[in-house]
Amino acid sequence: MSPPRLFPPAVRRAAWRARPAEAPRPAEAPRPADARPRREGAAVRRSGLDLPGLVLLAAAVLLFTAPLVLGQERGWPLWCWIVLGLSAVLVALFAAYETRLARRGGAPLISPRVARAPGIPLAVIRIALGMAANAGFLFALTLHVQGGLGYSPLRAGLTFVPTAVAFGVVGLNWQRLPARWHAATVPGGFLLAAVSFAGAGLALRDGTDGGPWFLVALTASGAGLSLAYSPLLTRTLATVRQQDAADAGGMLVTAAQLGLLTGVAVFGAVFLGAADDTVPSAGASADALWVTCVALAGAALCGVLMSLVRRVGHLR
Repeated sequence: MSPPRLFPPAVRRAAWRARPAEAPRPAEAPRPADARPRREGAAVRRSGLDLPGLVLLAAAVLLFTAPLVLGQERGWPLWCWIVLGLSAVLVALFAAYETRLARRGGAPLISPRVARAPGIPLAVIRIALGMAANAGFLFALTLHVQGGLGYSPLRAGLTFVPTAVAFGVVGLNWQRLPARWHAATVPGGFLLAAVSFAGAGLALRDGTDGGPWFLVALTASGAGLSLAYSPLLTRTLATVRQQDAADAGGMLVTAAQLGLLTGVAVFGAVFLGAADDTVPSAGASADALWVTCVALAGAALCGVLMSLVRRVGHLR
């Protein structure tokens, strides 16, 4: 038996005639057969790897690092200075190529627009300087405590625990400081690092283990370097556009890595040069460390001066 109809036939016919008509579908415009491949090819070209730029930058970094690593050991022969000069030439070629690639609409390895953004150039210099001072201090101090004071590798490593703890604690908590103090964190950090370097050199200058004042200087160095690095990195990345954050972050991290390498090479050479190839002893090593700490304090004070720069061309 068929189900009962709820509405009479007349009502159903009226409802059928009153239903809305379907809107006609617009005809799609004809598309060239090769339009999609062209767009895909352009996207691939824009997002592809900048292989020439990568090769130029890698070669420049290699030519820069090799003399720094081998120069002190081999007495800084002429080829070291030639290779360092060639690395500067490759950096110039890399910058010119990246600028030309960006003007053609390509995807450079380091965007010239980001490299010239306000705050980025000065931040790169300050981060490299801070990391150079950090690495140079730890390297020279390691040479002293192991070669001069006769510490074992384990004891030498444990010596730097206060520095590491202070660096981590300050880096994680500096934002808890009042906002009006944030602008002074970077110059204040460099200044604290300079005082701590000089203090560590003075504490160890008599050839002893330095006592509690040496531990205070180690803790202060970690806190100062963290204040010089963490706020600078955070605040610099906060000023760039979101689409440029990856490029800016890569530049700052690369500057930090090159700063670490440069610090070990430069301040390690200062320490070894001051030691003058003498037989390792606590007194001679302490004198060499004092000279190195003075140089480190001077480098940190340069960081204070650069932090006070408000505008040098587009460096601000």
